[in-house]
Amino acid sequence: MPKIEIRDEFAILLAFVTALAITWYYIPKVITVVRQRHLEDKPGRHKIHKNDIPTLGGIGIFAGFLIGFLLGVDGYMPDLSYFAAAAMFLFFVGIKDDLVYLHPTKKLGGEVVSILVVFFFTDVRFSHLHGFLGATDISMSTSFFVTILVMLIIINAFNLIDGIDGLASSVGIVATLAFGLYFYLSGDLAFTVMAAALLGALIAFLRFNLSDGPNKIFMGDSGSLLIGFTMAVFAIRFNEIDANGTPFINFKSAPSVSIAILIIPLYDTLRVIILRLINHQNLFTADNRHLHHLMLRAGFNHRWATTYISLFNIFLIVVAFLLDHIGIFLLGLVLLALCLLATFILNRAVKKKESGLSVKPNEMSTV
Repeated sequence: MPKIEIRDEFAILLAFVTALAITWYYIPKVITVVRQRHLEDKPGRHKIHKNDIPTLGGIGIFAGFLIGFLLGVDGYMPDLSYFAAAAMFLFFVGIKDDLVYLHPTKKLGGEVVSILVVFFFTDVRFSHLHGFLGATDISMSTSFFVTILVMLIIINAFNLIDGIDGLASSVGIVATLAFGLYFYLSGDLAFTVMAAALLGALIAFLRFNLSDGPNKIFMGDSGSLLIGFTMAVFAIRFNEIDANGTPFINFKSAPSVSIAILIIPLYDTLRVIILRLINHQNLFTADNRHLHHLMLRAGFNHRWATTYISLFNIFLIVVAFLLDHIGIFLLGLVLLALCLLATFILNRAVKKKESGLSVKPNEMSTV
């Protein structure tokens, strides 16, 4: 029997459909096992949900993503085994944290191990800074520190925004579409297949995560760490194609454009870290200061909060594409200014909402 050749657009479609189907099929199975073993996520001090909700949705995401990716990418990526090994290792780090508490330093160590596998055994690493602060080509030692730092930030940023229904997966879908289209139009089929597989898995998971019925499930760290890891790989590849490859658009501000694609988790993480430092809090201590918490306090439900945050993400991506010509530093300032303005408006909405709720019943007639 002749070997079946899976090429180009068919490989992309196969990865997407396979990932979507497998995740869609396995999520209910995961929910059943979680309920039988009483492994639900319990309500807590810094948790929004009021009932026991099954977690470990990352198992479905991982299964769909990895199988879809492996089926579609054959022949396109020589470093495939190393990507799979790094993703699998980080997935099990997340599983450990979902099932049994994992100290933040140990989780950070697991993230570093996965990053080191990618750095030393694949070509996914920064080699060029696009003229930022006058730097272009960089040495291997500089690349080592920049790559590890950037990947750690992105991985943990996605971990931190996984706080309300649909947010991490919706932001992941937006970013995956942006990166995936760029890879496809630039002729990078290997990373297009990877993006297609992740997109299919996230769409399938989102259907259950936004459910209010018995099939509701959270992704857990096993899902958010995997998404963050893949997004970090995408961000590096995006910048490297622009610097050393054949991009369909020659961006003048590629680093800032990639930041715009990942702006929600990156800005929210930066903002929360600064607030924790100001208040002399442990950086690893959970709190309710995230943007999605502000959206809920302003009166939005989970779905509308996720929708508006995702739309704002898309808006900033469009802004970055339109203003790419102004340069890395200026574009970064524009993105930061727009985020600060949106945060200011959101804080005003929160104060207005909470001041309205603080009015006593017998005072309502005089307001």
